[in-house]
Amino acid sequence: PRLKSGKRKSPNMIRNELQKYIDECKSNKTMTQGRIIERMGVNNNTFRRFMNPKTYKDQWSATQNGTYWAAARLLEEVKYEKEKSKKSGIKRKASTNNENPAKKTKHRAEATILIHRINAVQGVPENIVYDTCPQLVTKIKDFLQRDGMMKVTLSDGLGGVNASSLNSFLAGKGQDQCGNKVYPLAYVFFEKLRILEGKTKTSARLKNEVERPYGFSLKKERAGNKWFLIGSRFLS
Repeated sequence: PRLKSGKRKSPNMIRNELQKYIDECKSNKTMTQGRIIERMGVNNNTFRRFMNPKTYKDQWSATQNGTYWAAARLLEEVKYEKEKSKKSGIKRKASTNNENPAKKTKHRAEATILIHRINAVQGVPENIVYDTCPQLVTKIKDFLQRDGMMKVTLSDGLGGVNASSLNSFLAGKGQDQCGNKVYPLAYVFFEKLRILEGKTKTSARLKNEVERPYGFSLKKERAGNKWFLIGSRFLS
């Protein structure tokens, strides 16, 4: 593993990049640390030795630990996947901008009809939320990638929330937007979409229900009362 300058990446660099990736995965609940270790193909003891810089008097001795090379490969794969996804998004946006006006109008009409169909679904409790803010942000971003779907259309579907509230929610970190009115509205909306499409609950959703039977807090975070992600749970 080397830098753009051609200089070899030190174990400390790889260690810091790996820890950053682990923290990112924990934050958005895409992968656990255990799953990341499995993906690298190393055992827990080897991983722990590498992640503790005090293990080595000379940091370059850590290159003898298999985690150094496994982590370097994983980080390159992650970098490639992100770049590929970004390019795909740019191509999709360009394609949408060059879309035939009549086709664009049709897609927008279909998007509006979908919104009405989703909101017509009954029986979803409106006073309890079993998704974290980051999980809903992901759902919103994925939903906005659908043909003809725009923020203004989704905002109307969420009960007419303003652009400022929606943008604040999308830009939030962890549970800092739990007091935003978009939070419960988006949860109910996507729960209705799940039911409409006949999809089952995800393992992450079922886990949230077990760990938080009364749902996540919808109260705005007070100064000095921070949320922390420990393992797979948000704790205050």
